Amino acid sequence: MHLSTLLLAFVVSSLALAQDLTSVIKAQLQTPQFAKEFVGSYGILSDIEPQVSDAEQKVLTRLQVLFSETKFKDAENLLIAFIKETESPTDPEKTPGVISPAMVFVLGNLYFQAERYDEAKRAFDEAIKRFPRFRRAFTNLGYLYIAQSKVDDALKAFQKSVTLGENSPRVMGMLGYCYLSKQNPLAAENAYRQAYLVDPESRDWKLGMAQALLQQEKNAEAASIFGVLIKENQQDKQLWMRQTGAYLAMDRKDEAILNLETLRLMKLADEGNLNLLGNLYLDQGQGKSALAAYSEAIALSPALNLTQALKSAKILNDYGFPDDSAALINKIRSNGSKLSPEELIQLQLTDLKVARSLNQTARVGDILASLIKDSPTNADVLLEMAKHYDLTSRDEPDDEKRKQLSGEAKTHYNLAMKSQATAYQANLSLGQMLVRESRTIDAVPYLEKALALKKSESLEQYVSRVQRAAAREKVRKDREEADREEAEKEAKKK
Repeated sequence: MHLSTLLLAFVVSSLALAQDLTSVIKAQLQTPQFAKEFVGSYGILSDIEPQVSDAEQKVLTRLQVLFSETKFKDAENLLIAFIKETESPTDPEKTPGVISPAMVFVLGNLYFQAERYDEAKRAFDEAIKRFPRFRRAFTNLGYLYIAQSKVDDALKAFQKSVTLGENSPRVMGMLGYCYLSKQNPLAAENAYRQAYLVDPESRDWKLGMAQALLQQEKNAEAASIFGVLIKENQQDKQLWMRQTGAYLAMDRKDEAILNLETLRLMKLADEGNLNLLGNLYLDQGQGKSALAAYSEAIALSPALNLTQALKSAKILNDYGFPDDSAALINKIRSNGSKLSPEELIQLQLTDLKVARSLNQTARVGDILASLIKDSPTNADVLLEMAKHYDLTSRDEPDDEKRKQLSGEAKTHYNLAMKSQATAYQANLSLGQMLVRESRTIDAVPYLEKALALKKSESLEQYVSRVQRAAAREKVRKDREEADREEAEKEAKKK
C-alpha cells in the first residue's frame, strides 16, 4: 500500500528530471564554453558535419564573441542579415550563394535559446534536409522535443544521433529518460550506464539509473545507488525516501525504519513519513513506537488530518494495541481542531471500537446511545448498533432478554444492508449470527450475498461449509416432515 505511493512519486520525479535537464541544455547554449566548442568545428568530421565557407567562418567567429557576451538577439540579427545577404545580395553584381546547413543550425540554436520552438524546429529540419547526416542537428532536435514534452519524437531524434556516432553523457542520459518514459527500463538502464561511465559525478544519471533499476525490480542495486547519492547529499529527503521504497520492495523493513528514523532525527520527516514509520513499527509489533510516530505526525501537521489520524488509531486497535489507540484518540481530541459533524461521528465510531476491544461494554453502550440519537440513519452507526446487540445477546442469561437483543441485532443488520458501504459486513455478520443459532438454511442467502460483494478464499470456504450444513439440515427437516405426515396418516386409519 505505502510502496505503491512511493513508486508513484518516483515516476513523477523522473518527469521533473527531464525538466531539470532541459534547463541545463538551455543554459549550455548560453555559455562561452559552448560557443568556443561550436565555432570552427565544421568540416573536421566531414561525414557528420557540413562544411562552412571562409565568409561563414568569419561570421561564426563574430558570433562567438556575441555568445560570450550573452548578446543572443544581436547574434540572431547578425546571422539573419548574413543569410539574407548571401542568398539575395543587395549588390546586383554579386552572385547569390548557398548557405551552409551549419548556419541554419546555428540559427535554430538561437531560436531554441529564445524558446521560439516552432522556428527552431523548422531550422533544424532544414539543416537536416540539406545535410541528412547532420548529427548535432538531430541531437538538438531531440533537446527541442524534450522541451516540448514530445518524448516519442525526441527518442527517434536521439536514436538517429547515436547511430551517427553521438555518445555524449547528456545525450545518453536523455535517451535513458526517453526509454524510461516509454516503459522500457532495460534500455533506459543501459543508456544511463553509458552516461554514468563518462560522467560519474552527475547526480541525474545515477538517479535515472536507479529509477530504471526499480522498474525492473532490481531493488538491491537501486538501493545501493541511492546510498551513493545520499552520501553526496545527506539533506536530500527524496533520496532517503526512494531508498526506503526500495527497501520496502525487498521487505527489508528494519532498514526502511532506520531511514525514516534518520529523517526524523534530522527534522526532515513530514506527517506522511511519520505515519509510514508508525505503520512499519506496528508491523514489527512495536505499539509504543508506533504511537510515538503517529502522535508526532499529528503534532507536526499544520491542520489536523483527521482521516489519517483515525486510520492510525484504527490500525493500532486492529493490531492489538487498544490502549495506545485510546491514547492517540485523546491526542486527536486535545488537538484543538474544530470537527465537522461527520468527522465527529467518525471519531466516536473509532472510539467505540477501541472501547469494545477493551471490553468496556457500558462505555460502548453510552457512545452508541449518543450516536444513534444524533445520527439515527447513519449506516456505520446502524452496523455498530447491530454488533452491540449481537455481542450483548451472547452473554445474556435470561432467555427473553436474549431473544429481544437478538431481534434488535437482526433488525439493525437488515437496516445496515441498505447502504453499499456497510452491506458486506451486515450480510456477513447476520449470516454468522444465524449459523450460531443453527439456522444454516436461513444463513446461506446472507453469506452468499456477502461473498458476491467481496470475494475471498477464506469466505468462499466458509460459505461452502455452511451450504453443506444447510443441505444436511434440509434433508433432516424433509425427513422429519415426511415422518410426521406418515404418522398422521396412520393415526387417521385407526
